Amino acid sequence: MTKVAIIGANGQVGAELCLLLGKSSELELVAVCRNRSGSAFLRWQGIACRHGRVADPTDALRLLGDCDVIVNSALATGTPSEIRRTEERIIHNIFACSKPSATIIHFSTQSVYGDPRPNRRVRRRNSYARAKLASERHVRAEQKTSKKPAYILRLGHVCGTMQEISHSIRESIREGTVVLPAKDCSSNTVYTASVAGAILQIMRGAAQPGTYDLMNAPLWTWREVFEYEAHRCQMAFAPLIAAQAPERSLRVAGAASIARLGASLVTSRPLVEFAAKAFAHVPNTLNNRAVAWWNANRARREIAALSRRQRPPEHLSWRTNGSNFFPADHPTRSLLDMWQAPPATQTTANSWPEDLPDAGAKNSAL
Repeated sequence: MTKVAIIGANGQVGAELCLLLGKSSELELVAVCRNRSGSAFLRWQGIACRHGRVADPTDALRLLGDCDVIVNSALATGTPSEIRRTEERIIHNIFACSKPSATIIHFSTQSVYGDPRPNRRVRRRNSYARAKLASERHVRAEQKTSKKPAYILRLGHVCGTMQEISHSIRESIREGTVVLPAKDCSSNTVYTASVAGAILQIMRGAAQPGTYDLMNAPLWTWREVFEYEAHRCQMAFAPLIAAQAPERSLRVAGAASIARLGASLVTSRPLVEFAAKAFAHVPNTLNNRAVAWWNANRARREIAALSRRQRPPEHLSWRTNGSNFFPADHPTRSLLDMWQAPPATQTTANSWPEDLPDAGAKNSAL
């Protein structure tokens, strides 16, 4: 049976993938976590794990040495330079310490495309995106050296039973605070069911090695995402549709920016404090006029805030990414029906699984 290792199995994405893939009869799951405290949730769910740091070559050999497919969903932390160095060590050890016939699946991100806001002509990348792009290059270099098939999957916003995005969407639906833009944009989302489906396709040899954009198939708009989440939590979906903001010329937009900057400077705390001290030494007539002007302007701002139109979150209008989409063999809605993660249910005290044996071990788990 095909042995599939999930590195970073204790993360949001990795844990849900383990719950989904653990139900498949086509594979033997190897959940890899750094330590036993990190794997507690999976073991609570009856999923046996291996423990160690893939960034350490000695650990990597015993963790991955007998696996046929290795999924890298590890999320390094620290500064951008620390993230880059850690990911390079993990990627190198995955290729160096795995079986000669192993297949590598590396999770990247849509952030590599740069600034997603639609009004940005130059899509500059932030430090996180640059680090992830560097990791992609490292995967390709290791693939070229090792000759092992490798797949880079650029994930969109990951949704699913255990994902923070889905949790926040459902919370806003329950509270009745959903505000959507008038223009229904592509969401660039991918459900964990689609990620699990892609892993199975790769395991079966149904897709060629390469770099892919992995998102819902076909692409879902944000309205479709909210409608699906409302259906899952059995809530009526009645969003507020924000009016389409009129497009402004560059000259008008620039003038508005200058006006906002001037207003922020006038109302900044240091300047207000300085003015208050200065007016303490002027005649009462001028002092009273200044106080009246200040109070009138504050009242205008507060009244304007009450009548201000509600605005949808900025990310609901981000531009669509992707060009080389993963060739999914099933639409996302079908996969969601097949791959629904079960609710968390605690195992009994005596049924927690033993740790998986190390690669090459002949005896039971250590």
